[in-house]
Amino acid sequence: MKVAILETVKATAGFELEYDRIIIETLKKLGHEPIMLLPEKTDLGRDFGVPIAYLPGGEIVSYEGAGKLKKIWLSLLREGRRVNWFDACVDAIEKEKIEAVLITTATYRYLRALKKSKLRNSPVPIKFMFLGVNPGEKPKFLDKAKACTGFKNIQLFITTLRDDFGKELPENTKLILPPVMVPESCPRQDLHEPMKIGFFGHYRQGDKNLDLIFSAIESCTFNREVQFVVQLVPTTDKDREDVDTIVNKYQGNEKISFITRALIGDDWYNGIQSVDVVFLPYTAERYLYNWSAIYFTAIGCYKPVLTTSTLNPEVMQEFDVGEIVNLNEAAVFSKQLESFVNDFADKNVHYQKQLKLANRKYSKEGFIKTLLKG
Repeated sequence: MKVAILETVKATAGFELEYDRIIIETLKKLGHEPIMLLPEKTDLGRDFGVPIAYLPGGEIVSYEGAGKLKKIWLSLLREGRRVNWFDACVDAIEKEKIEAVLITTATYRYLRALKKSKLRNSPVPIKFMFLGVNPGEKPKFLDKAKACTGFKNIQLFITTLRDDFGKELPENTKLILPPVMVPESCPRQDLHEPMKIGFFGHYRQGDKNLDLIFSAIESCTFNREVQFVVQLVPTTDKDREDVDTIVNKYQGNEKISFITRALIGDDWYNGIQSVDVVFLPYTAERYLYNWSAIYFTAIGCYKPVLTTSTLNPEVMQEFDVGEIVNLNEAAVFSKQLESFVNDFADKNVHYQKQLKLANRKYSKEGFIKTLLKG
C-alpha cells in the first residue's frame, strides 16, 4: 500500500520528526511504500529515505519568538494555510496514486480546517492521529469529531492508554495504543559498570523536584557503584542561569554527570542506550492523559524505569518494568532509590521479561497494522 505522511509542523528536532521516522520505518518493514507530503519549501533537516511531494498553499508557520498578539495572527494564518495544504493533498493523492494518508500529530483545530477543505471528501482514507485528549480539550475534540462523522473516509485515532470517552466516543474515532519509540538502527546494549541511571529532558524553572532528587542521591548508601547521568537542556536565558547554578553546585559529586545540550536523532537513542535505567520524575497532571515518548523509548530500549504514579500509570499496572517512586517525601524517595539500586542485580532478569511483554503489547508493527486496518 502506498501511504503518505502529511507533516505540517516545523520542527528540526523533537518528537514530531522521531514519530514520523518510526512510522516510516515500520511501514517499510511491513512492505508498504511510504511517501511524505510537505508544504512548499519545507526542509525537515533530515532525509527519511522516501519520496517527497511538495504541496502548494504557503510555507509552514512557526510561532518561534512570537509574542501574544503576533501568535493570534499567526494562528489564523496557520489555519488558512492548513486548508490550502488539505486541498492540495487531494490533488497529490490522485497524482501520486496514494492509498491512505496519515496526519501524525493532529489537534482538534485540524478538524476545523478539514471542514473547510476538499479533503473532507477524500477518495482514500485520511487518518488523523491525536496524541491523547485531556479533559480541557475533550469538549472541543468531541464537537469537531462529531461534525466530521458524515465524511466517510475521515478516520480519527487517539493514541492513549486509557478510555476517557466511553459511550461518548464518536463512531469515526478509535482509541489505539501508542508504539514503542525506537528505530531499527538502535541496537540494545549490555549492562554498564558502574550502573548508570539516566534522567533526560528539558529544564524548566521549578521542574522535576531537582533539589529533592539530588539530595537523595547524595544521602543514599548504595552497595554498588552507580552513576546518575542528568540531562538539563534550558529553554530560556533564565533557565540557562538556573542550569549553570545546578551544575556548579553538584558537578563535584562523582555520582553525577551532566548533559546540557539537546540530543537529536540517533544521539537521543544512543543516550537512552548508554544507561541501564531511565528515571522519569514527571508529576504534572497532563501525563495522566498524554503518553510519554521517553517512557515508550525506554520500554523499546528494554530499560527499566524509575517513574511516578502520575506518568502513564497503566503501564506499571500491567507490567512490572521498574519502580514507582514518591517525590513528595524526601525520606521515602531516598529509601526507594537506595532499595532499587541495591536490589537491581537480582531483579533485572524479571524486569527484562516484563519489558519483553510490554514491547509485544506496544509494538510498532501492531500499531501500524491497527492504523491501516482502520
